[in-house]
Amino acid sequence: MDSLGEKLRDLRKSQGLSLKQVAGRVGCSPSYLSMVENSKLDPSISRLKKIAEGLGSTIVDLFQESGGEDVVMRAHKRPRASFGRSKLRIEILVPQLPDKAMDARLATVGPGGGSEGDYRHNGEEFGLILEGSLELTVEGATHKLNKGDSFYFHSNREHRFMNPGDRDCVIVWVNHPPSW
Repeated sequence: MDSLGEKLRDLRKSQGLSLKQVAGRVGCSPSYLSMVENSKLDPSISRLKKIAEGLGSTIVDLFQESGGEDVVMRAHKRPRASFGRSKLRIEILVPQLPDKAMDARLATVGPGGGSEGDYRHNGEEFGLILEGSLELTVEGATHKLNKGDSFYFHSNREHRFMNPGDRDCVIVWVNHPPSW
């Protein structure tokens, strides 16, 4: 499996884009983007989201291959990804289909981990906290959520998240349309 940096570089090159062009779309320097592509820098989730969007993609798209028409995704076959800097692990719960209208993932945010910055995108988000606690900030208002709590908001509002606890926070997280 290619590294995240290799996938980003391949996607950029397949579109005939230069580092400078993508960096301009994302709001970062070409040298920053080069370090990400060469796996010398681990971007925050909020920055990775912006890079994926700048390439016309989503974070989820970077970690799974096109799927068939499967109705069921077996736990042992789910694509998984880890983001060390953000202390985030995800398991993709929805097959990669060309016409899918949502994405869903099982997100595990380690203690002190989170998006490391605000971001926004089109669509809606829903989440259900299965374990632990999460601080979700939407347009400056911080909400403390615990096991059993859920959230919903329009994703075009500035938002970020963080695990303030001392154990993992596990969340079922859904976006419509696929945007994460």
